[in-house]
Amino acid sequence: MRLCWIAIAIASILVVPSHTPALRGVEPQKSAADEDFGATPNKSSSSNSSNSGAKLTPACRKSIDRGTRWLLSAQRRDGALGSDIGEKPDLGCTAIGGLTLLAQGNTPQMGPHRDELRHMLDYVLRTVERLSDENDLDRRYTLVRRKIGRNADLFLATLFLSQTLGECQDYEDDVRAALIKLVEIVCRTQREDGTWGDESWAPVLGTVLGWECLRASNSCGLKVEASAKRAGDALYKKLKGQTENRGDWMQDFYKNASSVRVLYSLNYRNDPVFLQCVDRILQVGRTDDRPFVQAGGEEYLAFFLVTECLLQERIPKWQEWYPTVRDKIMRTQNQDGSWTGHHCIKDRTFCTAAALLTLQAPNLYLPISSL
Repeated sequence: MRLCWIAIAIASILVVPSHTPALRGVEPQKSAADEDFGATPNKSSSSNSSNSGAKLTPACRKSIDRGTRWLLSAQRRDGALGSDIGEKPDLGCTAIGGLTLLAQGNTPQMGPHRDELRHMLDYVLRTVERLSDENDLDRRYTLVRRKIGRNADLFLATLFLSQTLGECQDYEDDVRAALIKLVEIVCRTQREDGTWGDESWAPVLGTVLGWECLRASNSCGLKVEASAKRAGDALYKKLKGQTENRGDWMQDFYKNASSVRVLYSLNYRNDPVFLQCVDRILQVGRTDDRPFVQAGGEEYLAFFLVTECLLQERIPKWQEWYPTVRDKIMRTQNQDGSWTGHHCIKDRTFCTAAALLTLQAPNLYLPISSL
């Protein structure tokens, strides 16, 4: 059981027991191509320690509650989320919305939002079942796909289902079948250079999400015929190039922050380029409000990805990140509880879900957050 109902009754606070990061104890499947998608041991002596700066303050909990209420008000009768209230169903927005509910400790069987989560899961499974060989059936060319990449919604759906597997007995076979189908598509679309294309505004985010969803799926025990190393090498090359030729925050911040998530888990954590990038992210967080007050969906997602990484190390200067990003994100919340993107991905459902994932990151309720 993920939820401690006694604590809920006494304190009205959701409490979830810790669980195994390897996802329900299933051994990852190995192949010649995916041998580097297994979990990399963290050699840092300070890793996996509680981060004293990562606290959900009462104000943060209130912000999360308001954001969740708005997000659920946008849910359609078919279970899906669109880009905003009353908009057409969107696979990517629905999947990231489902991740948000999982990150609160809900499952399709337990939790205060189990029904809403179950309806989101139903929609994702129906949509994946209808995917054609060209994987474009019933998928509109949405803003998320235009900005992150043509398979961005599939990356998010894969990540969502991987975090659901093992938490829904009634759906287990359907979730696994859908996940196998999605993993095959994601693996097949990885390019020789390790990326997932460069046709969008933020292709780095596409590669990061491709890596993250395959890492999560491999931890579920699925066979992954793709290369984590080539993805990491491609991201490192871009990161090094940005270090030597720095642009403005809108061009660099989301790339650097999201890339850090992958490179940390691939043991680049002591590399000078990596450490310089982390220092720059921390400095931007402290001194520049623009990535927050002018954030688009790319930044909101990058906030979550880098927070996942920085919370894993009890390094004093890394501990400064979460309280900073927490408070700045809370200050940009709309009166109705949502968050709005100010450039590129402006979808309120996507931005709200990504902001909530960041605020809830210290919970570490998503298994992938510890990998």
